[in-house]
Amino acid sequence: METSQALEFRIDIFKPETIPMSRLAEYMGQLAALYGSEPCVHFKGLHSGSTVLETVVEASAAETVKSRLRLVHDAAAPEELQRAYQNLNDMLKSDQAIADIKHPQGVVILAFPGRNTPLQKTYRVKEASVLDGVVIRIGGKDNTVPVWLKDLDGTIHKCEANSDMARELVKEYLASPIRVTGQGDWLRGENGAWTLEKFKITGWEPLDEKPIADIVNAARNTKGNGWSELDDPIKEHLQIRGSD
Repeated sequence: METSQALEFRIDIFKPETIPMSRLAEYMGQLAALYGSEPCVHFKGLHSGSTVLETVVEASAAETVKSRLRLVHDAAAPEELQRAYQNLNDMLKSDQAIADIKHPQGVVILAFPGRNTPLQKTYRVKEASVLDGVVIRIGGKDNTVPVWLKDLDGTIHKCEANSDMARELVKEYLASPIRVTGQGDWLRGENGAWTLEKFKITGWEPLDEKPIADIVNAARNTKGNGWSELDDPIKEHLQIRGSD
């Protein structure tokens, strides 16, 4: 006969009386996303011995939840599962904590390195890039004119163009959705996220139909742009572009 399953999420630096309620709620939300099967997963209590958040999983979902936890580090893991794990680990890192999930008096099922997460090496890469968005601001009288482009996510990219291009953009494209091509300076930080530091507009044209592999391999063979230092430049290119 199947029985319910108890799981403990243990954070090392907090005690029940010291963890802020709002932070506890954030941890519980991400933990629920990690476990999945939300109608069958129930909060049982908060115990001392660091902060131990105890959960009870109904028998009908116990094996499903257990399988999800085993799958977290698998390349085939669903994106939402990986995201929940990463969100929890980022929270722990921010709180200078580590954590694990285990059965009561049992072995650790899943560990979160938190503050001990190795930092990734930073990279700067110059890449021929494409940006989609709406031109919301053009200004300046120098040879290089600032151009602000707002994308669909609401991110504002502070680009630049020469004075002739800027005049044409003001005349034809201000407040209109466009696709610009140019040279992007990208930085991958210690957390693995890419940030666009600078973008020089060279024109506007349809999206290049060349396969991504051809574009990146050509860039990797160009000296001094940073691509040759990356282990998997195609994967990094997709992350820059926000592709899955």
